[in-house]
Amino acid sequence: MRTAVFTQMIGTPFCEKGRGLSGFDCWGAVRWGLLYGFGVEVPSYTEDYATTQEGTDIAALIGRESLGWFEVSLHEAQPGDVLILRIKGQPWHCGLVIDPPCFLHADRMAGTIRERWDALLWARRIVAVYRHPMLQEADCAHTAR
Repeated sequence: MRTAVFTQMIGTPFCEKGRGLSGFDCWGAVRWGLLYGFGVEVPSYTEDYATTQEGTDIAALIGRESLGWFEVSLHEAQPGDVLILRIKGQPWHCGLVIDPPCFLHADRMAGTIRERWDALLWARRIVAVYRHPMLQEADCAHTAR
């Protein structure tokens, strides 16, 4: 894990379909963090939704992306895992675990920020935690040693 990547991301403004340091939406921040922090590449999906306000489209993408990922319990969450969070009753927000219980996500007002998932704002909104297969394999290889 390259922690300097996450420090660099903090403060990046929110940007619809943002996929770089000039601006991120929530999936853009997760995607960038996975790629540059963990070497894991995931699809962009910018062509699959109009705006981040399209809750059902975003929820469907999250469901589609999670196929093949490993669901883990919150107490097993580790850096590189993806939190799925409920907004307006729908699972349409996500964040990247960087230092449990802290995660990084793109907030419309504050930009890309580091927050605690056990904070009052987020604790009841956690839907699931997923681990990418490449990170699961790395974790298994490390455990086997």
